[in-house]
Amino acid sequence: MRKPIFIKNAKERYPEYFQISEMIINQLYEWIDRTDIPTPQTKLGIIKFASVIRAFNLYKSINLLLETDHWEDATVLSRSMFELLLNLEEIVRDKESAEDKAKIYLRFQELRKCLHQINLIDYEAQKGHRSKEQVSNHTKLEKMTKSIFTEFLSKRTKSGWVTSWCGKNVYMLANDSASPMRIPQYNIIYSLFSDFSHSSPYSVMTTMALGNTPGETEQIFQGCENAEKKHMTLVLTLSTTWLLEILFIGRYEIPLYDVKWNFKVFKRIYKCCGMESPKLPWE
Repeated sequence: MRKPIFIKNAKERYPEYFQISEMIINQLYEWIDRTDIPTPQTKLGIIKFASVIRAFNLYKSINLLLETDHWEDATVLSRSMFELLLNLEEIVRDKESAEDKAKIYLRFQELRKCLHQINLIDYEAQKGHRSKEQVSNHTKLEKMTKSIFTEFLSKRTKSGWVTSWCGKNVYMLANDSASPMRIPQYNIIYSLFSDFSHSSPYSVMTTMALGNTPGETEQIFQGCENAEKKHMTLVLTLSTTWLLEILFIGRYEIPLYDVKWNFKVFKRIYKCCGMESPKLPWE
């Protein structure tokens, strides 16, 4: 009978990386969860604050997965973080139209809530779990939704609705971003991270490391170590970068936030990766 091979988890193998993520999480707990934050007074403010909360929750989940060697699954959430940043950048790209874009964003959110409800009722009706009256109400809800959200109707899609609040796909959002790094980041996201979002053959087989003997299996594990560390570091550093960028965009909604803290985090990341960080203006 083969003996199982036990290895330390990523948090134990690379404590220097997870000391950074823990520092970030603990600081944001202080600024967000343990502080009374005034209610945003504009649609734009609401979206900025909600995006910061969403990013923080994603980051905590990504960190938990990475700590226990589930970097493959963390890529799915990291991709979500990237798209969150792109949508937020699209809203604030033009200061004069930002509030109007925020209103469109929120209306699209209400549309999606209605469509989710319609799809759920339709599913239950197909299973025979809905009465005739409920099915009739379902038809009324569909008609009402089309009359309320006319700006999102589309003849080009199977569903009859646009798939994006702003009419842009992810590539277009990345291309229109003011950051020159978005397209290179997009290429990483949609060449590697998307494989895991869609459960491609590549994503399935990365979880396998089997040999014919315990010794052979151990050699395979050792051979995978560098690749595992590389991918774990990529997911953690990108997710951290995107979190900090989202936080910076929503900075006025977090009263205790200090922008200099972002640079302190980046310095620690540079040091951890063995690179010299750029000198800061106040140093």
